[in-house]
Amino acid sequence: MLVLFILASLAYGAAIFAYALDPPAGEAHANAKSRETRAAILLAIAAALHVACIGAQCVAGEHPFGSVFLATSFGALIAVVGALVVGRIRRAGTLGAIVAPVGLLGLSLGVMFGATGVHDPLPAPTGALAKAHIGLATAGLGGFTIAAGIAALYLTMDRRLRLKRWKPQPGGLSLTGLERLHYHAVMLVAPVLTLTIVTGVLWTVKSGGVAAIGGRWIEVLMAAAAWLCSAAILVMRATLGVRGRKSALLTLAAFACTLLVLVWYGVRA
Repeated sequence: MLVLFILASLAYGAAIFAYALDPPAGEAHANAKSRETRAAILLAIAAALHVACIGAQCVAGEHPFGSVFLATSFGALIAVVGALVVGRIRRAGTLGAIVAPVGLLGLSLGVMFGATGVHDPLPAPTGALAKAHIGLATAGLGGFTIAAGIAALYLTMDRRLRLKRWKPQPGGLSLTGLERLHYHAVMLVAPVLTLTIVTGVLWTVKSGGVAAIGGRWIEVLMAAAAWLCSAAILVMRATLGVRGRKSALLTLAAFACTLLVLVWYGVRA
């Protein structure tokens, strides 16, 4: 597994470097797309090696749902694969530049800490309810990473457009198209987050009673804040027509709350 981890880390590093390279001034659109394609291929190789690394951990008895660190690694992988698919289908290839560091970080956490788990005051995740909660949380992490990446990309493009430092490339995704893609990503993630919170509360109550929720108030508070932000994006767009920068900022706030939950679990571990 160590060899797979090293190779995956190198591939992620190469992808990050490829995305970060400044294109030459006046570079033709075809050449720019070729550079972006090479970066996406490197990221796809890194994702494949990441899958192999998780597979090796499974063989060693470390299931992706065995700890918050292994689940984070799996969630980061979901985000990378999702970004590659979205970039291919919706011509948002630069999204890979945002999720590549996330993939490397998730892989490193999963390998370094492995099956280190947090089971106090909750038991080990062996029941169906616990597995459902962790599975939904992992999927939600991956989905929120993609949504936050799209939001960050939107804010960057919007700022550059305001400063007249950017103009749409032929065949590329427009700012309006990127905003619509961001909204659809939030629409998919919000129900997953809702189910994650519901199953998490049920698991906690079933394991330690209603009083156990008081001992996990930080996770509940941060999860509720993330849910409120995602719900506000959908409600305000439907009722008030709010979109664009405000929605993107709310998505980043929701993602930050989600990360705080993971950090809290990691600190307890």
